[in-house]
Amino acid sequence: MEVCIAYLRGKPIMLELRDGIAYLDNEPQPIKYLDEEKLQEFSDSIRAIPYSADPGYEALVNSKRAAFIVTLIGSAVGEECVSRLTHILDHVHYDVLEYLGETGEEDA
Repeated sequence: MEVCIAYLRGKPIMLELRDGIAYLDNEPQPIKYLDEEKLQEFSDSIRAIPYSADPGYEALVNSKRAAFIVTLIGSAVGEECVSRLTHILDHVHYDVLEYLGETGEEDA
């Protein structure tokens, strides 16, 4: 199973399990306790959100992605994997903050 956990610069970031090993954009990652059931639950939670062209839809999807990425970080092993997931989380979180108008740029 493969799921999109973020978009960075318009490119989807895909997470996949192959033989019990997590792959992030086709690169193996040391993420413990990740299984098909958890990926399916995440995918189902995204699909449960009724699609809308409203920007709030993307913010809600990204908030679910951010929560999932946080759980991945908690199960990640090694500085490189944690750093990569944290970088992805920063982008997803920023997109949510941007929708909420809380990026600090509105005061500039």
